[in-house]
Amino acid sequence: MDIPTSILSSYCGFPTVLKTSWSNENLDRRFFWCPNYGIERRHCCHFFYWFDPLMAPSANVVLGGLLSKVRNLEREKRKERIIWIVVIVVFLVLH
Repeated sequence: MDIPTSILSSYCGFPTVLKTSWSNENLDRRFFWCPNYGIERRHCCHFFYWFDPLMAPSANVVLGGLLSKVRNLEREKRKERIIWIVVIVVFLVLH
């Protein structure tokens, strides 16, 4: 789906922000929301509107599984990088 050409306004008058959900229930589903959401000192009208249609449950299962695999691979890569750094430091200290 294309990015919209017109930006919605929130109930408090600010242009909305297009974000992407990464929750398991709405994985990779885009939505508009008020830019003041989560900022304590500002008033937020709690505007929320889904931009993408709801996906089939089977698509969410597949995407969730793929995302889990990617996160596991990234975690393993970080561990591997740390091990290599430790090996290099030990080698440099001993020589």
